[in-house]
Amino acid sequence: MAKDPPTKAEWNAFYARLNRLIALYIDSDSEAGKLVHHIDTEMGLLFTFLLEEGVDPTNNFGERMLRYAVLWRKRSQGTNSDKGKRWVERIVSLRQTCRLQGKSSFHVLVDAMNAFFKDQQPDLEWTRSAT
Repeated sequence: MAKDPPTKAEWNAFYARLNRLIALYIDSDSEAGKLVHHIDTEMGLLFTFLLEEGVDPTNNFGERMLRYAVLWRKRSQGTNSDKGKRWVERIVSLRQTCRLQGKSSFHVLVDAMNAFFKDQQPDLEWTRSAT
């Protein structure tokens, strides 16, 4: 299944086996039961990549987008406060969104600060457009 989509028969066999395992452990209080319960609640989302055209089966793109932030955190040893952690989360998200949209994060921050001091809402329309 990693290289090519499964045939209908392969998918049916896999899905039937998965459902049998879920039924076997769903009421268990063990670690396996907790995992099965979580899988059961997320079942509708687990195989979206098989059902929807263009959905990547891996999370490689998302992980590549956060790679520099992870390296920064390791080098700097992170922050000491929850406020600092929230700031880093937000600035990293802003930086990556700007990068993907071809915008300058500096100019976006300047516009946001100008809007703040003028007691206005910043223009966020650029975050909704695809490049």
